Amino acid sequence: MMKPILSSLAALAIAGAAIPAHAADGKGAPAPFACPYSKDVAPHKVPYDVRMKVHDELVRRFDDAFGPHPDGFGDPKVAAKVAATRIDERKMAALAEVSGCAALFDADGACAQFYDPELGDPLSVIMSMKRKAVLRRQFEDAIAHLERPDYKRAAQSCIKLVGVK
Repeated sequence: MMKPILSSLAALAIAGAAIPAHAADGKGAPAPFACPYSKDVAPHKVPYDVRMKVHDELVRRFDDAFGPHPDGFGDPKVAAKVAATRIDERKMAALAEVSGCAALFDADGACAQFYDPELGDPLSVIMSMKRKAVLRRQFEDAIAHLERPDYKRAAQSCIKLVGVK
């Protein structure tokens, strides 16, 4: 009896988090992210603490955009509902920015750490969606509009490599 209630609450939380915020809500865009990765270091030599800084920021931006990870993400009905929605454009752009930084060194490891649909964290949620899903298209569009060409190139490479077709 308790499980259906929790699933329903999770679905409501996801649906509520996926509703775009209005410009008049007083919330500004998230602060810009300063990527700690230096091009002077080979991607496979990026120190663990730098990877963790990027991972923590990626999770923070993902949670800001989607809300906390409910157990319902594993439910196909909940996942389909999330895939069919759009999130706040500012929050998606902020998530894409950190995703581009993460891709700079994740591409060296076949994009498994952040992008892989089964292993990646937290972008596996988006990468497991079909390419035509509304939310996946929104993410890919945000990546395409990144200002830094190296972010865009690396992220698009990871999406092409591991994203569900």
